[in-house]
Amino acid sequence: MLTSLPTDIDKWIRDNLFDVIPMAISVIDREYNIIHANTAFEQMFGLWRNRKCYAVYKNQDAPCTICKGSDAFKDGVTRINEEVGFNKNGRLTRYIQHSIPVKHENGEVQFVVEIATDITEIELLREEHQLLFDQVPCNILVINRDFRIVRTNHRLRQIFGNIDGKFCFKALKGYDSKCAECTAHQTFSDGDIHTGSHVWDHGENHGAHMLVTTVPLRRADKSFDLIMEMAVDVTKTLKLEDELKVVHMFLESIIDTAIDGIIALDDISNIMIINPAARRIFHFPENQAQITKDQIEALLPQGFLEQVAAGSQYSFLQETEIKTLSGDMIPVRLISTQLKTEGRFIGIALHIQDLTEIQKLEKEKLEAERLAAVGQTVAGLAHGIKNLINALEGGMYLLKSGIDKNRMDRVSDGMDMLIRNIARVSMFVKEFLTFSKGHEIQVKIEDPALIAHKVVELYAAEAAKQGIELRCEIPDRVSPAPMDYEGMHECLTNLVGNAIDACNMSEKKGNLFVAVRISEKEGTLIFEVIDNGCGMDYEVKQKVFTNFFTTKGLGGAGLGLLTTKKIVQEHGGVITFTSEPGVGSTFSIRLPRKRLPKHKAFSRL
Repeated sequence: MLTSLPTDIDKWIRDNLFDVIPMAISVIDREYNIIHANTAFEQMFGLWRNRKCYAVYKNQDAPCTICKGSDAFKDGVTRINEEVGFNKNGRLTRYIQHSIPVKHENGEVQFVVEIATDITEIELLREEHQLLFDQVPCNILVINRDFRIVRTNHRLRQIFGNIDGKFCFKALKGYDSKCAECTAHQTFSDGDIHTGSHVWDHGENHGAHMLVTTVPLRRADKSFDLIMEMAVDVTKTLKLEDELKVVHMFLESIIDTAIDGIIALDDISNIMIINPAARRIFHFPENQAQITKDQIEALLPQGFLEQVAAGSQYSFLQETEIKTLSGDMIPVRLISTQLKTEGRFIGIALHIQDLTEIQKLEKEKLEAERLAAVGQTVAGLAHGIKNLINALEGGMYLLKSGIDKNRMDRVSDGMDMLIRNIARVSMFVKEFLTFSKGHEIQVKIEDPALIAHKVVELYAAEAAKQGIELRCEIPDRVSPAPMDYEGMHECLTNLVGNAIDACNMSEKKGNLFVAVRISEKEGTLIFEVIDNGCGMDYEVKQKVFTNFFTTKGLGGAGLGLLTTKKIVQEHGGVITFTSEPGVGSTFSIRLPRKRLPKHKAFSRL
């Protein structure tokens, strides 16, 4: 006999059961409106009030093509089906849906109650399990206690074909009996997980090295009759390991025998590599095993490592200085590289080249070039003096013959010749002494633009008188630099004077100019003197810096450009020129700032 529920229980069911049921429940009318839903439904699908069921379930603007709820409205039959929709976060959701028609007293279905059970995670687990077994990138087989293969995954079947039911030792290795070192036997014996190395030797898989792990497949009572064997082919890995050992040995030898210093720090600034050359450069003792990042950082230019870590992948200091443990400063070229793998920072590598010997050789080369120029000058001087002696002898002959024959005109001509050539001898000797004495240049911080302006002012009146436009061009501000003011003034004076002479020798009429241009590019000061005068042919260009060469006849000693070249070399620079007959010439003085002489603490500015 059925008894009615107590009033309080009946009330609780009516008021609370709908919301406490842990399944999503909704009530749909014939227009597909959701007229009621419980808390579980809102937690699963989101807001539902004043919305259509297909908008909430499927995020659609129109009813589903195949709608089980619609069928329940038509025939009043409950339906159970698997659906795919979107949860409140917009993610695909799989659920089992019961569509239960609610009939009126007249038998008409006015509402459908839909109960949805989320099976998304269950389906994912099932699919993941299948994928794990079939598509995992290793070979998997299940073996029974007779060592027969019960099941294999897709990867293993691709290699060996269908070997289900065969003995594992026969199918995988071609043996007639169980392996001496059988990992599966160990797991069957003690129920633990075991790992071992095996060589599969069957068909095309001749000599394949496998890393095998065997795991018991236990029942709920902890007993088992099957094990799962997972085998990873490590043949290529072992081969690569051998190759890496060889490469590592080569790299170690290269790093250890490199003449330049090499230091590598990891991503937390531990010193991973410091080769013998780096130890020598910094004066670290050979027996000092532990060297820290702080020790290295204190010897490098201030803030260098922080700039490298925060800056671009490569940093390059053409010339800088580092400190040794003994406190000495050493000129070096410093190259740094950020070490990255797949965009992730893993450390810093430093390459340190000691420039001490190179700078010494550069100075010796500059001195050798200066002495070579002096030698050329001496040879030219001897040749020039020989010509002057001939001229003096001619003057003496005229003077003596005039006296002997009492001819005053010959005496006068002889005296003029002697006076003129004695003056030339004096000029040769003075310019040679100035050129060859090699006095120490007086270096101060000077403004290159000021020097250029002073030279232009010096020649401004003469150039204007001869109808030549003389101008000074300084496109951008050029910072002061250490140099000998008088020396660089003389260089530009020689070049501007020659340029004005070239304009006077030109066959052009009007529109002649001489420009002094100052600029800086990539740490190099550039002085240019440009003219559109007569220019030089090939033969003249070959003699510009040699042997007292002059195109001014008796008006020049041929030492101006040689002196200019010497001064430029003393500043660590070079002088070059381009010229074309009838077009003009450009002389360029290039002074790298890093090679300029050391300056004193005071300045002319």
